[in-house]
Amino acid sequence: MGSAKILVVGSIQGEFKKAFEKIAKLHAKQNFTLAIIVGDLFSSDDNDTTSNDLDALLSGQINVPLSTYFTVGDSVIPQAARTKLEETDLQLCPNLQYLGRKSVMTTADGIRLASLGGRLVQDEASLTDKLGSYKPSYLDSEARGLHGAHSAHILITNEWPANISNGSKISLPDGLDSSRSSQSISNLCQALKPWYHFSSSPAVLWEREPFKHLVEYNSLEEPSVTRFKSLPSVSASTKEWMTAFTIDTSRAPATLEPPLESPFIRSSPPRKRRAQDDQETYRRYADEGYEPRHNKRARKGARSDPNDCFMCLNKPGSKTHLVVSLGEESMVTVSRGPLPLPTTFPQLSFTGHVMIIPYYHAADELAQGKRTLQELASEFKEMTRFRKALSAMVGSKSQGELGTVCWEVNRTGIRHFHWQLLPCPSDPIKKSIVEAAFKVKAEQYQYPTFQSCEPDSQLPERSDYFRVWTWTSDPLEMADHTNGNANGDVGVAKSIYFSLPTDQKFNIWFGREVMAGLLQLENRVNWMDALLRKDGSEQVAEEEEAEGLRADFEEFDFAMK
Repeated sequence: MGSAKILVVGSIQGEFKKAFEKIAKLHAKQNFTLAIIVGDLFSSDDNDTTSNDLDALLSGQINVPLSTYFTVGDSVIPQAARTKLEETDLQLCPNLQYLGRKSVMTTADGIRLASLGGRLVQDEASLTDKLGSYKPSYLDSEARGLHGAHSAHILITNEWPANISNGSKISLPDGLDSSRSSQSISNLCQALKPWYHFSSSPAVLWEREPFKHLVEYNSLEEPSVTRFKSLPSVSASTKEWMTAFTIDTSRAPATLEPPLESPFIRSSPPRKRRAQDDQETYRRYADEGYEPRHNKRARKGARSDPNDCFMCLNKPGSKTHLVVSLGEESMVTVSRGPLPLPTTFPQLSFTGHVMIIPYYHAADELAQGKRTLQELASEFKEMTRFRKALSAMVGSKSQGELGTVCWEVNRTGIRHFHWQLLPCPSDPIKKSIVEAAFKVKAEQYQYPTFQSCEPDSQLPERSDYFRVWTWTSDPLEMADHTNGNANGDVGVAKSIYFSLPTDQKFNIWFGREVMAGLLQLENRVNWMDALLRKDGSEQVAEEEEAEGLRADFEEFDFAMK
């Protein structure tokens, strides 16, 4: 749809002439696409002056220069305005459209606009009638009903989201407190993940740093980022009652600085590992078919789950049935929605799609500080051992017909880093076709140029990069492969990477998209389109997938010894 210029205005509170004259002057210079009024359009006072001004607006004597949308704030909509809205399909006067107390709409320019006006009804039992279309109130159930919209470019609410200042370095001005905040609005913001969220303030402007939302387990999408701003009314002493920006619905707006963590998540506990005895550590896996193992790995335990991350093992209801091997620093799991079909690699007892996941929850670094180089080196070393052992397994089971491709997306905003590993026919790896495919796709996306790097070494960049490893071996070497080489020190590995500027948009599906093209599985790029099911159950199929990997990997799994 292209870009659009948006003007957002704070509460007008009956000062129609002043507000729309100012809007008209700005519009003449800037040529806005549309305008949005946040908070109260109407005054809470009922006197001759406000009545005359309202009459002038309703009769068209006050010019509204461009398409303008409003909802309800704290004040009741006057009866004369309600009558006019009912007669004119919610158009108060030319160019001034009422959104209703709650709504989701898409403008002619493709802008998805969600709104929820009024204040939360604290005591629903006290209600004797339905709220209707014009009352400055809403129910929590109505806020939850808007969750079904799933997304919005712009969210407009009268109240603030609860805890919106959490994690912000920008102090709240005097006169602002939690009395205007609502958990229902926080929940709505989390559900819709709007690019922009506007709210109203009594007398002052407040804008916080952009923040990123959480992403679901194995989601290959970048976290959505929200910019929150609360505007004062036209009558406030400050002149900051208007704000303008340009929006391009084809891509999310960039941020000057990396976005902060969501203010709606719990703070992270200290990173110190808590010792647990073997029985306690593995009790949570008992129902998943795991046998207790008495070794020092068990005493490590799993990391905390401060942000309800599905890659953190100690979350109630976490996907522990996917886990196949537990190391000191990391684990091996099968992937939900694997890219290959169960029939793609008949040499293996499972689809072949594996994940190597560190225990450490990357989002913890915001609260706890960056880890030491020694901690990072220890984690990388073990994940490399898993990569090698899995590659040796693939090569051995296929007698050298298959190699492996492994990739890592290390991106600010991903809350739990991981590596993904796939089998691939050896020939295109040896002929550098796989490497060329990644380079061509990177050029299409205008990403930085790939550079070669040592496959068993960490990168000089600590974060924000994309990395690929390829591995292949000689068939005779793999035919003679025995458990004595279970660490995977066989074959030939190569690695390439490129750094990612933090302000450059990156397709987090990139690695899977390239491999889907090479394996002719383009219809399975989205992992949700590739979920395994048996007897109508995802978990039954995923459990069988894990058992297949466990059987193939057993002799190569150094963590089991």
